[in-house]
Amino acid sequence: MIHLSVNDLRKWIPCGIALGLLAAAQVLPAAGGRFLSAGQSRTSAIQSSPANQQTFQGTQQSSLVPYGRSSVSLAPAIVMVRCKFSQSDTEVMTLTNQTQQDFVFEMAAEDVVVQDGKRGFVPAGETPGSIAATAVFSQMQGVVKPGQSASVGVTLTVPPETPLRAAVALFRGFNKFSSHGPVTMTASLGTLFTFTVSENFQIEGSPVAVSAQSATTNLGISQVLTNTGSEPVIAGGIAAVLNGTGTLVGKAPFEEQRLLPGERLLFRAEYPTELKTGRYRVFASFQYEEKVITNSMDFSVP
Repeated sequence: MIHLSVNDLRKWIPCGIALGLLAAAQVLPAAGGRFLSAGQSRTSAIQSSPANQQTFQGTQQSSLVPYGRSSVSLAPAIVMVRCKFSQSDTEVMTLTNQTQQDFVFEMAAEDVVVQDGKRGFVPAGETPGSIAATAVFSQMQGVVKPGQSASVGVTLTVPPETPLRAAVALFRGFNKFSSHGPVTMTASLGTLFTFTVSENFQIEGSPVAVSAQSATTNLGISQVLTNTGSEPVIAGGIAAVLNGTGTLVGKAPFEEQRLLPGERLLFRAEYPTELKTGRYRVFASFQYEEKVITNSMDFSVP
């Protein structure tokens, strides 16, 4: 493994970070968002209400969205908080119902835990140091009429010395939605909260892997990254391909992803053009929290 400074890396490759998107069965978090200091609140542009307000609020739209474009959306998708242990953060979440049915909901919170490198969700209070167990909502139930929005405030507190760094605040739907077909479903949407309480950022990478190009597929470059630190990180980077003489012949970006402590994710890039026969070396470089990690691999194209 090669560790380079940001200045060294800039001599041969630009390493940029793009916003990514993460979706789960009950959560619609995006890799984007911004860091908030403890005590700051980010509100939705659609409708907001104070976190201590106990009454349901909605905003009537001018007209219903056509049925073919029906959806239920929640903003913000992600809130990233820098704070200290025992500090609280208050946010306002806004759910918009663009369907032709009422959205009946109750509020709930779950902890986000990582086991064997994979992310999972656990009901509040079932994990030691639960962040979700501290959730205080401005209202616990409500109904959002078609074409309307509702805002709910939530306050989360980071317990002393907890190993957890994430929780999700959920609008848990009760009623079933259906399209024109026989399938019905319930919908639950949530905002992902991540908490950073120290500067212990660290990522480790597995060996770089290359999948051969063919008549129908481009060269694939992949690497598994593991968050070995204690804080959440967003990692993104670029793969640079050099020929046998050390000349840069091209590059391909790795999509940004969020890694919670202990989480392990596969990053993959696809080289955009066909490589000529010869020997090559690929450098996979990732940037996170002003740090850079770089690994390389030699390969041949027959």
